[in-house]
Amino acid sequence: MQRELFNLLGENQPPVVIQSGSNFKEKMLSTSKPSPWSFVEFKANRFVTLRHWVKGSKELIGDEPKESAYSKFNQHLSIPSFTKEEYESFMNETVNQDFLENEKNLNDSHANERVDENKNNWPFEEIIYLFKLCEKYDLRWFLIFDRYNYNESRTLEDLKEKFYHICRNYFKVSNPSNPLLSSLNFSAEKEVERKKYLQRLLSRSAAEIAEEEALIVESKKFEMAAKRTLAERESLLRLLDSPHSDQTITQYLTSQGMSQLYNTLLTDKTRKRKHDPNIPENPWMKQQQQFAQHRQLQQMGVKKSDVKESSSPKKTKRQRQEIQTALKRKSESAYAEQLLRDFNSDERKALGVITHGEKLSPGVYLRSTKLSTFKPALQNKILAILQELSLPSRPVMPSHDIVERQEELLKKINTLIDLKKHVDKYEFGKSITK
Repeated sequence: MQRELFNLLGENQPPVVIQSGSNFKEKMLSTSKPSPWSFVEFKANRFVTLRHWVKGSKELIGDEPKESAYSKFNQHLSIPSFTKEEYESFMNETVNQDFLENEKNLNDSHANERVDENKNNWPFEEIIYLFKLCEKYDLRWFLIFDRYNYNESRTLEDLKEKFYHICRNYFKVSNPSNPLLSSLNFSAEKEVERKKYLQRLLSRSAAEIAEEEALIVESKKFEMAAKRTLAERESLLRLLDSPHSDQTITQYLTSQGMSQLYNTLLTDKTRKRKHDPNIPENPWMKQQQQFAQHRQLQQMGVKKSDVKESSSPKKTKRQRQEIQTALKRKSESAYAEQLLRDFNSDERKALGVITHGEKLSPGVYLRSTKLSTFKPALQNKILAILQELSLPSRPVMPSHDIVERQEELLKKINTLIDLKKHVDKYEFGKSITK
């Protein structure tokens, strides 16, 4: 404690209590005995035996190694197994079935090519070798292809096609209602074509990718234009909906009949169709009203300027108040200019006399607070440009002239940023069209 603060305590000094404490943890009091742990063997699989710690004594666990607790998660696929006689029997049966189907469907060219020589020239030992690899690696075909080492060289597509072909024939004979039959169809030719297409897709250059993206953008524009054209065509057909053909059209040949038809189409609510709020006015009725109005005004001797004013819509109360306020400000500004007509611009500047045409807010304020503000993104760009020009964001001495110049500079910078945005947009569109 500092000496000055200690002197402020006076005579009533509080006693200082020192509590003695130990920094060591208290001894754990437990009446139960610790459980024994044993380092025993367990079977990871049928080939490997490992050791791990197990809770319990060796007398309770025993000396024989037990199965691992995670052996239940070690699941494998069930691959069909068969002997040579079974293989020849179900292959011959499926060949005969395919032959009968080919006789029934002579026009099916693909069915005539099912019995291929490449599918029958595999020896039985190689087939058993393939199925053992599939069982060992759980149909991980890239591993199977990597470990495949037989007399003849096979491709990955040949291995998959042979495996699925034999499995399909096996289930056709043993279990024809098996739902897996539909998923055992594999075509090596289609797989090769798919890989070639994928290789061509991945080997594209940057220019080809940019061209493809530009074509996609253009196609989307064409689709949007087509949808817009269809919508306009539907609205036009809906507008030009004619009356029933069993009625005569003589009543619609006159101007009165045309206006009656137009009103009927607009007020017809019995037809279930979407109402279009952008229905154009009837040109015949509009022209007729203008002609009648012009004829009436000519009879009353109204001038052409008065005709334009009468044709314009009536102003609301708020608009009339704004017009009156603007006229009042204009008259006050003209009155102030008349009072200061004997002073030239230098004398006005020296005296600090300024005429304001706009309405001023009451109270005292700083001129710098009246500078124009923009949106945050645009404001950051303007501040960056001012920083490049070594100018502050707000003037140091905000006099009237400096504030006006600052306002003009901000407006010009805003205009330049807007022009740059349009130029960039035009150049981007030009690059897409190329």
